[in-house]
Amino acid sequence: MKKLFIAFFLVLLVPSLSLAADFLPTRLQLTIADAIQYDFDGSTLDIPVNVSGTAARCFFLVYTKDKGDEIGEVQNGYLGWHYVNKIDTCMYLSTQTDFAIGDNTITWMGVDNDGGTVPPGDYTYYVFAFDYTSPPELTPAMPAEIGFHGGGQLVNLWVQDLDEDGTPLANPYIHDVQTNFVVNKWVMGYDPENPALVETCDLQVLEEWRHEVPVPVCPKFDDHETVYFSEANHDALILSVRKATWVPNDLATRDTEWGFESGECFWNVLGPIDDGNYIYTGKSDIFSKENCSMAYILDYDANIIASFQHDFYIKTEEYARSVDLGVGCRLNGGPRLMGSRAGGPYVTLMSGYALFSQADPMRYLEGGGEYTDYITCFNQNGDYVCDKEWEPDSKAPWLNMIDGRPYFRNLSPDANWFTVTSVAPATAVSFGLFAPDNTGIGYFNWSGEAGTAGQGRKSVFIQRGTAYDGWYPLAADNSLVVGYVGHDSVKGLLTDEITGVADAAPSVFAVEQNSPNPANPTTTISFILPESGTVTVDIFNVAGQKVDTLVNDFMDSGRHSVVWNGSNFSTGVYFYTVKSGEFSKTMKMTLLK
Repeated sequence: MKKLFIAFFLVLLVPSLSLAADFLPTRLQLTIADAIQYDFDGSTLDIPVNVSGTAARCFFLVYTKDKGDEIGEVQNGYLGWHYVNKIDTCMYLSTQTDFAIGDNTITWMGVDNDGGTVPPGDYTYYVFAFDYTSPPELTPAMPAEIGFHGGGQLVNLWVQDLDEDGTPLANPYIHDVQTNFVVNKWVMGYDPENPALVETCDLQVLEEWRHEVPVPVCPKFDDHETVYFSEANHDALILSVRKATWVPNDLATRDTEWGFESGECFWNVLGPIDDGNYIYTGKSDIFSKENCSMAYILDYDANIIASFQHDFYIKTEEYARSVDLGVGCRLNGGPRLMGSRAGGPYVTLMSGYALFSQADPMRYLEGGGEYTDYITCFNQNGDYVCDKEWEPDSKAPWLNMIDGRPYFRNLSPDANWFTVTSVAPATAVSFGLFAPDNTGIGYFNWSGEAGTAGQGRKSVFIQRGTAYDGWYPLAADNSLVVGYVGHDSVKGLLTDEITGVADAAPSVFAVEQNSPNPANPTTTISFILPESGTVTVDIFNVAGQKVDTLVNDFMDSGRHSVVWNGSNFSTGVYFYTVKSGEFSKTMKMTLLK
């Protein structure tokens, strides 16, 4: 595996250093059938899985499908898990399975987590995978004094992987945010050690408006030059959200006419997040004895569309119980962290004290403004992941928000809403992992990282079908360094009806960018067929001459992948064309040897 470096160098560094090669990760990719037929008769179901790129540690999950209204609002009871609110829920969660590169098999006996037989019907399956054999390789941290306007500790990351028209960027980019409100931008696919390729922008936040907790900053969903960020004046007790225009390698241009402010009772700033519909922000105060956990939904003119109190994060009864037990506890549990993905639809929320929820802002707005329309699930008692007092010998059993225990800092969802969070201080684990309904999967390490987890460690996912898809964690010491870890997750249909498989066939023809690109010398070409038929996959040179044929055969509808080996061809630009019936698409790729 190539050395993978993503270092956020700053542009004023004299570019006389020896530079590394352009960044190109070895991408982990799972190939599984979109629809799987099973009789639900207690027999063994073998699901073929192809793993490419790197080895994979996998988890297989079975969920209800389209049963949210039937499940309804259930507190810590349905299937033995936590609070769920009209969403599909986990029925089966496998133990971890480690797969090598190549063909593998997931095995399921048709049972739920309690060993009961799952009845026939339609279900959603998920598989989450990450590279457990290759540690995140990191570059040394850049000395702070070299930084633009002085360096600061790196405290936050976000990824921009969609173009302004909503299509995936061929070269996504990552922003990092430092404690001095300096933001850096690094574009994927170029030399990460070349400082001339990194843009830097100073948001010009006044000293009295700089807060001590991680700096929330996000780009506008459909305008990469617009940046939203929060400010907090702790002396005046004012929380604000501001807007600025990104100016490369200079001071940002602040929009002095645009802004939102909220006063009284806050310590932590939440958000902002832009999902293409609205801007979401909030506040909480874990030190307050008053109920003050608030959420705000803003339009793009900074008007408040909705505001409400986060009832789930206010723990009056638990606070009273902590007094009786003689242990420290917080009345307001947060939320303290907010995460989402470009395009939504959900927002994940978390406190530093084990409380973890998922929200659906559009369901709240369209459902009449009831708080129970907003929260879709909440971990509460019964799920040991991120619940600090789950141990049998705990002096305060199942008591959230207790002092003197590890904190949970930062969270990031992937494309299928598996969410990871860091654990701090160092607790011998790299991350905690949650399933799409916040079911806790467990605590895990990346290779070579036992006992090296860092406080507040942030990570982000790119999962848009690009050559740069994967998992990007901040260095364990929170330096100006980011690493790469192979990652993929997939979802599909599990059904007892053969006709259900046909109904679930893809409705569109699609050809993905080959991965890796450039090929060196092999690469995988993936495509989706809406119907069965004869398929050809041909390779052409820049002169338009056909130089290779990979496929000329009948194929069923669904997703397929083929591998091109360019070892017998010259370095350069090539094109591949996938044809099936009336469908045809040509894509460009590069061969590098």
